[in-house]
Amino acid sequence: MKVLHILDHSLPYLSGYSYRSDYIIRHQRRLGLQPVVVTSPKHEEFAARYEKIDDVDYFRLHWPTFSPSPQISQRLQGVSLLRQMSCVAVLTKEITRLVQEQRVELIHAHSPSLNGLAAARAAKQLGLPWVYELRYYDEDAAVDRGKIRYNSLRYRMSQRLEHSALEQAGTIVTISSALREDLIKPGIRENKIVEVPNGVDTELFQPREPDRELIEKYDLAGKTVLGYIGSFYFYEGLEYLLDAVILLIKKHAGLKLLLAGEGEAEEGLRARIPEKFRDNLVFMGRVPHDQVQRYYSVMDILVYPRVRSRLTELTTPLKPLEAMAMGKVVIGSNVRGIRELVKDGETGFLVDAEDSQKIAECLAKILTDVTLLAAVGRRAREFVKRERDWGRITEKYLKIYQ
Repeated sequence: MKVLHILDHSLPYLSGYSYRSDYIIRHQRRLGLQPVVVTSPKHEEFAARYEKIDDVDYFRLHWPTFSPSPQISQRLQGVSLLRQMSCVAVLTKEITRLVQEQRVELIHAHSPSLNGLAAARAAKQLGLPWVYELRYYDEDAAVDRGKIRYNSLRYRMSQRLEHSALEQAGTIVTISSALREDLIKPGIRENKIVEVPNGVDTELFQPREPDRELIEKYDLAGKTVLGYIGSFYFYEGLEYLLDAVILLIKKHAGLKLLLAGEGEAEEGLRARIPEKFRDNLVFMGRVPHDQVQRYYSVMDILVYPRVRSRLTELTTPLKPLEAMAMGKVVIGSNVRGIRELVKDGETGFLVDAEDSQKIAECLAKILTDVTLLAAVGRRAREFVKRERDWGRITEKYLKIYQ
């Protein structure tokens, strides 16, 4: 079966969204499906309009040029509603072309709602079945990144677009139980919602010896190493992690925090660190995905201090699962999105959100307990292998498509 995946963005752009998409596509190929990908014109980093990644065709959409001039085109694109409707129109046209050219049998659109609306329109024209995968609410992500205000006009408009896409979809995939429950409340039929949770390739991510090159490069020998790998978005709450580590360094001089990634919060985070602690808190920059296991290998404990918001309550992050698959101990905020991944005291630890003191207290209790760390890390990997391995999770798509 040939399936057209409609994505907001994809690899080589690094994000949890990209990694989930890559897992889905690679494992669908292993199951005998033939995935084809088109990315939304909102993702403007690609110069080429076509490329092949791991033998999968990726088609890259660009914004159309409006008449009568490029200057007017740019002004129109700056108007939110016009820009969104333009995205739906150009995406619908491209979906229709690719379905016919590639002989696609099913359309699988992934958040945000504009992808779903374009899929609905194209599927209706072509008489094809389609699936909508809701990974997050675009309006909540925009609020948590400081782009719009909660319940503003733009927020409500985004909500209406999302609801329209959800209503038109014959089948809806969600990535968490929390999202599934949130959809049922306003009246989305329960029998058309299927949960396909985040997972990880447990063959790719598994325990390994600490990388000697990184130990030497970052002076980690004999140190207790805390880590964070992911995006530096405001809702990740990394300022609480920094403050907690600064509190701990005063008592644990051999402590080091490695922060791998980049994003809009980075400048503020760097400014937060006192000069005397700069050697203890290291910004490593963006880590290539094919190298990320090396970085996990030198970290003893991974911390995910997400703030409490609609986004973090409803959606599950992917990165903690990678760390858990490698047998690492994970500490996360006690928000539902992380509670769906971590069982406190068994497969990791949960602390109150937005509380540096609680993070510091949790770390202080477990830092020197080698036996506890090993046992929790082992149970974390067992959980991921049993319930969150992509090889098993992807099989759910076969049933959905059939």
